[in-house]
Amino acid sequence: MCGITGYVGDRPAVKTAIKNLKRLEYRGYDSSGVAYSSATGIEVRKSQGKIANLESLIGAETDLSTVAISHTRWATHGRPNEVNAHPHKDCSGKIAVVHNGIVENYAILRQQLKIKGHEFISDTDTEVISHLIEDKLPASDQITAKEFLLATRQALKELSGSFAVGIISDYIPNAVFVARKDSPLVIGLGEGENFIASDIPAVMAFTRRVIVMEDGDCAYIERNSVDVFNLDGERLDRNVLDVTWDDISAEKGGFDHFMLKEIFEEPRTVRDTLRGHILENNRVELPEVKFTTEQWNHIRRITIVGCGTAFHAGLVGKRLLEQLIRRPVEAIVASEFRYSDPIVDDETLVILISQSGETADTLAAMREARKKGAHTLGIVNVVGSTLSREADAILYTQAGPEIGVASTKAYLAQLVALSLLAIYLSQDHLLTEFDRNKMITALKQLPEQIEEILGGCSHIEDLARRLSSHSCFFFLGRSYDYAASMEAALKLKEISYIHAEAYAAGEMKHGPLALVEPGVSIIGLCTQPATNEKMISNLKEVKAREGTITTVIRKGDEVPDCADEVIEIPITEDALMPVLAMVPLQLLSYYFARERGCSIDQPRNLAKSVTVE
Repeated sequence: MCGITGYVGDRPAVKTAIKNLKRLEYRGYDSSGVAYSSATGIEVRKSQGKIANLESLIGAETDLSTVAISHTRWATHGRPNEVNAHPHKDCSGKIAVVHNGIVENYAILRQQLKIKGHEFISDTDTEVISHLIEDKLPASDQITAKEFLLATRQALKELSGSFAVGIISDYIPNAVFVARKDSPLVIGLGEGENFIASDIPAVMAFTRRVIVMEDGDCAYIERNSVDVFNLDGERLDRNVLDVTWDDISAEKGGFDHFMLKEIFEEPRTVRDTLRGHILENNRVELPEVKFTTEQWNHIRRITIVGCGTAFHAGLVGKRLLEQLIRRPVEAIVASEFRYSDPIVDDETLVILISQSGETADTLAAMREARKKGAHTLGIVNVVGSTLSREADAILYTQAGPEIGVASTKAYLAQLVALSLLAIYLSQDHLLTEFDRNKMITALKQLPEQIEEILGGCSHIEDLARRLSSHSCFFFLGRSYDYAASMEAALKLKEISYIHAEAYAAGEMKHGPLALVEPGVSIIGLCTQPATNEKMISNLKEVKAREGTITTVIRKGDEVPDCADEVIEIPITEDALMPVLAMVPLQLLSYYFARERGCSIDQPRNLAKSVTVE
């Protein structure tokens, strides 16, 4: 999830584009760059690190430029360094591209272009776009704007995946070309000037009139005109939105908090994590997981390691991996792994889960595992992080930057990544084609099902209001529901400061039941048909002690007669129910904390990335 800005008009284009880019730094911050028109052609400046580093490279000589595009990067392909930073040019140096998204078929396109003589300097998927446009141009010294636009549309049609692109070129010296598919892009409308950006906040210092581009839209933007059309060149009419948000609300996309915004980004997060990993025949392809058949046959056991939310994702992964690959799997808290003299060797695969890839305890666990001869696989969100560099194999989640300290979309991405891994490791062994197709179909349906849940958030908001007087919560579940209840309890306690505990439901009568009394709230996850009968019996034991019971059930299932409140969610495969169950429970925690007036995005005593032991 990178950030794009651009400008055409009479202001100093480079400084204007970078000023707007700074309002998108939350979308990516490992490198940045700018391309602009000059008397000698397209110039590019870029730098690793924060946008401030890029600003130090910009001098007065850029003030004469009236066209620029800029980019702040969240790496998905290629390490975060100056070479891989955007913009990317073609061989001629006459085309510069910035891109937000993932080009799934970049490897194939790159190889085809190399055969034709194109030379690449970066490891990114984006560089393919500029070379592909160049390859589509007619063999002529005089390329018209019309010919350039046709070549650009033809090139974009060959891309698989998602993109929002901004393009400038010597062939269209006073204009910016933009297009989008599955990645956001807006056009800001000014007087004698126009702007582009990934999000509305970036342009609000200059205009409140925007066109929100739709999937498949392209636009040719000059200072006094904006022409919108599709990839076939057909003109389109798009409404102009008058933005009434204040600046702070706009930065959060109109949401009150980043946490809520990130929960609503979960459908896209799941889509992005799946993208490029499922082939047409429903087989899973994980090119970063480079274990040979011989290596995999040598593996006898798996250990999953993580901290906090990542550990809870590992608890779900443990059950799923054991179910599909039928080898012993254990999940261990990273801070305990290193000091437990773990029994791992060259027949062990250690899976390490970390959003940041910099969690100190997880890195220490990885190094301990490698020292003992184990194979290591990192599930990580940040390209170029320590975990991504040092693990033997990598599976990237595609959650983008997560600003809220309490992890939401990253957890769902980790569950989806673990599901892909489990299918990948079992599809040539124990998993039948029928069961694989069922799992893949269910994975593909998750984004729409999450959107359905989010559409009913007002019910969760009302429920949080009714429960807001409660000061003690128990989250109960069995099987996959128990693993999910661990994360649900963490969400509530870390942002609302309420005492919340998760238990396997059958354990309540072995001690915790003594704490149940009027005013104690129980959230019972009842999404596993195989254990629901016993789960409801456990809830009735709680009800007999006058606890307040909220059940999470599948739509169409009978509502337990002991339930005071009910949350219904769509039906999916049992192993994927934690993905759907967590969405309303994240919302419940959010609205509960809001009722209590807590600092939701930055809860007390906590940090986003824990880089000390």
